[in-house]
Amino acid sequence: MDSGSELGMLLVKAIILGVVITGILGFVLYQYLSKSTYSHLDNLKQQTDQVRNKQSELNEKIKQASEELNKRRAEADALVGRMKNEAETTAQEEREKIIKKARSDSEEILNKAHQSKAVVGKELEKQMHLKAVDFSILVLKEILSTRAMGGFNENMISEFLDNLENVDMSLIDDALDTADVITAAPLDKKSEERLLSIIKSKMNRDIKINNTIDKKIINGIVLKFGSLSLNGGLVELLKDQGAVIKEKLDRGLLKNVEEYGGESD
Repeated sequence: MDSGSELGMLLVKAIILGVVITGILGFVLYQYLSKSTYSHLDNLKQQTDQVRNKQSELNEKIKQASEELNKRRAEADALVGRMKNEAETTAQEEREKIIKKARSDSEEILNKAHQSKAVVGKELEKQMHLKAVDFSILVLKEILSTRAMGGFNENMISEFLDNLENVDMSLIDDALDTADVITAAPLDKKSEERLLSIIKSKMNRDIKINNTIDKKIINGIVLKFGSLSLNGGLVELLKDQGAVIKEKLDRGLLKNVEEYGGESD
């Protein structure tokens, strides 16, 4: 075989060897690349699964958070509703208390006003009564002369002594040995002796009389045994008689003062 043929055979062998080596290297590279690709795919799948799991967990947490938020919102709305109702109830109660207090205060003010009116009315009535007594005395003084007033005084003292004979003196302290006598003018001897006689017959002992002059009683006599007082003065008589007339008017027994004739019930 010549050298050209050998060279050709070597070249063919070299080519065949190159193809074999290239095929082996390609196969090895393919295996490596395939293994690497699968590995990356597995990693990618694992990461994808992890992401999906995390996404699912996140979605679940978001759902739970949303449910918790709705729950808290519902509780807050319920709390606001209760607070509103309580506030309205409290406000209503306060309004009722204020109205009740205002009514109570108004009633108290009205009661005080009525009481004040009654007090003022009684005071005015008292003052009018006193003025009426003063006016009656003035009329008597204008109508009656000095002599007539003197006779009127004697009659009043005489009538007082007549009534004194019917007075129970058993309650008078036995230790008292003095009686005070108040008159508008000095007590005459006859009246004084009769007074002493009546007292002695009632008390079975002598009593000293202290006669005091007080022109404010106008006419009549006032007899005092310590704190016990028997008033037969004209002023007191007018007050008593005025009270009797007023009571009759209030009870409808008299239509007016002109119908009063002085008769007793």
